[in-house]
Amino acid sequence: MTATMERGTADAKIPTTFAETVRDLYSHASPMILTVLAVGFVSARVVLGNWSAADLVAPIVLLLIWPILEWLIHVYILHLRPQTIFGKTIDLSVSRSHREHHSKPTDLTDITINLEVYPVVVPLLAGLVFWLFPSVELAVGALAMFFTLALHYEWNHFIGHVNWSPPLEYYRRRQRMHRLHHFRNEQLWWGVSTGIGDLMMGTAPDAKSVERSPTADNVHGLNKQPS
Repeated sequence: MTATMERGTADAKIPTTFAETVRDLYSHASPMILTVLAVGFVSARVVLGNWSAADLVAPIVLLLIWPILEWLIHVYILHLRPQTIFGKTIDLSVSRSHREHHSKPTDLTDITINLEVYPVVVPLLAGLVFWLFPSVELAVGALAMFFTLALHYEWNHFIGHVNWSPPLEYYRRRQRMHRLHHFRNEQLWWGVSTGIGDLMMGTAPDAKSVERSPTADNVHGLNKQPS
């Protein structure tokens, strides 16, 4: 694992300070969308009022399941192999772009959540939440927590690819673990914003015990190699 990230394929300077990191993060649309959603739903929940102990249920449940949800998405969607069904090859675009991300981990030009996810996931998630919860207040609170956690994920993923060292050990550890995923073994250290999923699934071993994977930068060996 390298201590710092070098220049990306887009020949853009990798951020080395907090200000540069925030600036570069918000040069992408996905963090801006998540910020609007998180701030919007948090504000809406405050305006709605009518607080009760039930408001704690959804945030606590989301905090508990988020590490596993994040782990499962990374393993079974982002690292999904192309599937052949009835003679037709299905290769999700988010999986393709993630493989490309592994091949160029220092390229910050295409590093955030795919924009095509939002028109599908946001309406479906909102519809499901408003259907499940017995009141608007509880539904809005659940969505506020979900999008806050998603923005936190986006932040943790981004700092895993910059040369700025966060002042808090929690974020420095998340940065180190994500770099191990990219530069040591792509089949380990799946957690991004939290490592609890890795601890539960046994996918966060001592890095010194793990040899560098030959496909760390070429997931499933599917990317074309230069001749």
